Amino acid sequence: METQQIQKISDAEYFGVKAISASQIKQFDRGAYWFWKSSPYNPDKDPEKETDALVFGKLCHCLLLEPDKVKDEYVVVDFGASRANKKYEQAKQDYPGKIIVSPKEVDHAAKMITNVKEHKLASLILDGATAEMPFIWTDKETGMPCKAKLDAIKRTKSGLVVIDYKTSSDIESILNWPQKLQYPLQSEFYCRAVEAKYGEKPVEFVFIIQSNREGEEDIVCVANVEYDTQLVAKGIVDNHIASIQEKLRQWDETHDKNIWAAYPNRMEMRYSNWFMERGE
Repeated sequence: METQQIQKISDAEYFGVKAISASQIKQFDRGAYWFWKSSPYNPDKDPEKETDALVFGKLCHCLLLEPDKVKDEYVVVDFGASRANKKYEQAKQDYPGKIIVSPKEVDHAAKMITNVKEHKLASLILDGATAEMPFIWTDKETGMPCKAKLDAIKRTKSGLVVIDYKTSSDIESILNWPQKLQYPLQSEFYCRAVEAKYGEKPVEFVFIIQSNREGEEDIVCVANVEYDTQLVAKGIVDNHIASIQEKLRQWDETHDKNIWAAYPNRMEMRYSNWFMERGE
């Protein structure tokens, strides 16, 4: 495929901007409470927790998309089976600014990357792509600042193709119940970033999803969002951005915490239909 390089903006510029991200859209889909807990607009937001899954996912992304950065950003330390111990805390002190990973994590991640590169379709899609592309833009309808950092993007003869790499322990759930992790909302949001930057919609958004179960690293799925599902996702993203804007306006005016309450209104408990039949 014919490709061309796409100009990047700096990470410093990207991370320094207070804006709505795809993850924030997905959090808002769960509810205003979940959006606010991690929102950059919340001065008391919870710091991001360093979990094994999060560190491992970042390691896989770096090995696949930016392998030249691995030596600069990561250090391998045998801290044991868990990060919740003194060896790990000591390693963080010994290597400030580095991401600490275990030999087992490195071996597992290397095996995953070998397998995804050996997958013919996934390898073809990734070939020639520009990795880790940050975008900043303004939503046309609301004027809200937005940002997205794409895993990879490439220009082909047909147009721009956006690529997102995921690791998962249950690929079937992602395919059968996309609302569970709301990847369609992410693809819609990322496509808006590209259109805002280049004045053209991507011709394709591709998810490359790989099993992170040990022994199943050779399970790789290339997936697209079905057309009607993507149309629904577009409407949801429109509504979420508008709702976020309105709630932020209310918050700025009142600082009423009930705006972000998990259950602001009275709820009602009801038996499921099958359980209701017991009473009948």
